[in-house]
Amino acid sequence: MQYRRLGRTGLQAGEIGLGTEYLVSQPQDEVNRIFSMAAERGANYVDVFWPQRTYRDVIARGIRPHRSRMILAGHLGVKEEHGQYARTRNVEDCREDFHDFLRRFQTDCVDIMMLHFVDEPDDLQEVLWGDFFELAGELKQQGKARSIGMSCHQIETGRAAAESGLVDVIMFSLNPAFDVLGHLSSQHSDQQRESRLEDLESDAAQMMKEQRREFYRLCAREDVALVAMKIFAAGWLFSAGSLNRVPTTAQCIQYALSQPAVATVVPGVRTLAECEDVLNFVDADEQARDYSAIIKDNQWDLSQQCMYCSHCQPCPEDIDIAAVIRTLDNARSGLTHRIRKDYRNIEVSAEACTQCGVCQQRCPFGVPVIERMEEAAGVFGR
Repeated sequence: MQYRRLGRTGLQAGEIGLGTEYLVSQPQDEVNRIFSMAAERGANYVDVFWPQRTYRDVIARGIRPHRSRMILAGHLGVKEEHGQYARTRNVEDCREDFHDFLRRFQTDCVDIMMLHFVDEPDDLQEVLWGDFFELAGELKQQGKARSIGMSCHQIETGRAAAESGLVDVIMFSLNPAFDVLGHLSSQHSDQQRESRLEDLESDAAQMMKEQRREFYRLCAREDVALVAMKIFAAGWLFSAGSLNRVPTTAQCIQYALSQPAVATVVPGVRTLAECEDVLNFVDADEQARDYSAIIKDNQWDLSQQCMYCSHCQPCPEDIDIAAVIRTLDNARSGLTHRIRKDYRNIEVSAEACTQCGVCQQRCPFGVPVIERMEEAAGVFGR
């Protein structure tokens, strides 16, 4: 494992880290094996953001034997609401949840306190220059966090955070499809999306790509480390490219690690096999890592594609939106019998959707969630 300086934190992070969001329903034995393999092979950066108490207990038990070797990133700005993940800026809720995190992980502090999911300008203002950041500073002063980071998906927000001098680490969505297309979010109109996809070489598209590159360079100049998330775009990079140039795991990882300021990548893994596949990058040769062909030959369209990140939660009707959409996307592969069984196992189905639209307002990737719920109800209607 190669190690990189995690910006001005001074910590040394392995190039390969772990995102843990897909471990939310995995049994304890599998989680233990995953963390044991990661630790044995030198992966030492772990990001944990789900607030569900049972999930935290499982992840904490998996990490505990290796805690002294791990850089642990925990999120400030989340809470459990009716068993679901929810984002919050309520100071007392955040204080209570953060202390719960420390108790369950049996640790005095996190290495990185990640200010959770900050995309909109108004939210950035509240997070960095209000009571929320005062709480973050208080917790850090008390020794409960060594450094402060922030997770986001938008260039403008990331740039402002990097220039603020208040955060040491930014966790950012980064992969070749996003960088080639420019990030297509809910802030872009349908006309802008169409225009972007019709002409990837237009002045507007080139400007968007350059803005992303300049953001990475800015972070390097400010000594703010980038932690790359969504490096496989929730697996869509392995199916959404042109048929002759589907990228490999190693190519996606190398692409992210080749960008300025990137210290580590945190791919989400579900199983021991997926963990091993990611860690095999360490032994991959230069040819296996070469991503030049996928940049040259592919034109991905990931606009409005669900990344299964659950930032749209909580749903007022308790629908597990990511699970429903993932099941719907899997159904397009033709595995109808098994997929129908998976859908029946979802506790609250798409039919419960009241089309309130709060999920679409929260989604950082512009997914038309209401349409997806209608489609799922039509395909799987009970």
